[in-house]
Parts: sequence; C-alpha cells; structure tokens
Amino acid sequence: MSIEERRNLVASFLRRCVIYANDSIDRKRDRGDEGEISKWVAYRDFTEHAVMEVSNGDLDSWLEEE
Repeated sequence: MSIEERRNLVASFLRRCVIYANDSIDRKRDRGDEGEISKWVAYRDFTEHAVMEVSNGDLDSWLEEE
C-alpha cells in the first residue's frame, strides 16, 4: 500500500470519528446531558486537526512501513 493510500485510509477513518463525535454531541444535547459534551467537543476538535495533518502529509513518517 502506498503512502498516499495509507494517508487516505487513516484520514477517512478519522473523518468517520468526527462524524461519530458530532452525532454523540447531538444525542447528549437532545438528552440534556451537558456534562460530557465538552469532552466530545475536545475529542472532535483534536480529531479534525489530526485529519488535516494526515491529509497534508505532516504525519507521513507515522505511516511508513517498518
């Protein structure tokens, strides 16, 4: 698998994590469970940043074969 394919695979997975986090935030808001939302927002924001770093190649060294 090429580095670009790995990059795309990881970025795709992380984007799904962002979607899941957004859905979790919505569910918690609907239930009135505000206590956990800040943790989900922090996770989502971190994951969005990771998507950017993976997508632009900043973390390619993490994706190299050993």
